[in-house]
Amino acid sequence: MKKKSISREVSKISKGLVNQLADLALLGLIFFEEMMPYREGTLGQKAARIDRRMGDLLGRDRFRRALISVRKKGWINEDLNITSEGQKRLKSILPEYSEEKKWDGKWYIVDYDIPENKRWLRGVLRNTLRELKFGLLHKSLWISPYNFLGDIEKIVHQYNLETYVLLAISDKLGREPSEALAERIWNLGETNNQYKEFIREVESRKLADSEIVFQYLSILHQDPQFPVDLLPPDWQGQEAHRIYEKFILRNKSVKDKLVKIFKA
Repeated sequence: MKKKSISREVSKISKGLVNQLADLALLGLIFFEEMMPYREGTLGQKAARIDRRMGDLLGRDRFRRALISVRKKGWINEDLNITSEGQKRLKSILPEYSEEKKWDGKWYIVDYDIPENKRWLRGVLRNTLRELKFGLLHKSLWISPYNFLGDIEKIVHQYNLETYVLLAISDKLGREPSEALAERIWNLGETNNQYKEFIREVESRKLADSEIVFQYLSILHQDPQFPVDLLPPDWQGQEAHRIYEKFILRNKSVKDKLVKIFKA
């Protein structure tokens, strides 16, 4: 992959898979270092290798500032090894693939009207909805084919928002077919195209090992992983995951790292 293309991919990842430069630096420490040859050497040589790889993509000053932030957060130690806290952070930002499921045919709805003097609470609720991959149907009206209402109720009770938040369940939303609604709200066609491009690039050997990990996880992060009933007929998410899994199985060091993260 050309440098410009890699930079564009990393830029997209930094807005999707990770929301903070520190997170991206943490991912770089695990993936880029693990996949680079000649990992042996002094701490300075190890740091220099990572710095060259990540610095070329992010800008060296930005990457070094990010490393300082990662150290302050306690995610890495003085030897640049990831701590247990760092593993927990990685687990929280790395998306996990779930097998395609059947849909129960119901839409789970969250509607709210939170006053301006509580706008920070509106932000808390909105961020939770986004993390759970709810889609915005209309202003302040969010929907999901998965029943995460229990998670939303916890937020509502925690911040005493019962007066302002309405939770509901419906078999149908308007006259639009559910498949068309899912495509429009979550832009599934675009995600599917990214999976197709990922598959093409892997099969044509255009991606380095590190790009395979980053590119796949960036797509998976934005994928709401919907039931098969709501997906486009030529959905490529399962095939992309098969290719990614095959790659991980061939790279024991990466597999061991991921297993350790998700068990943290």
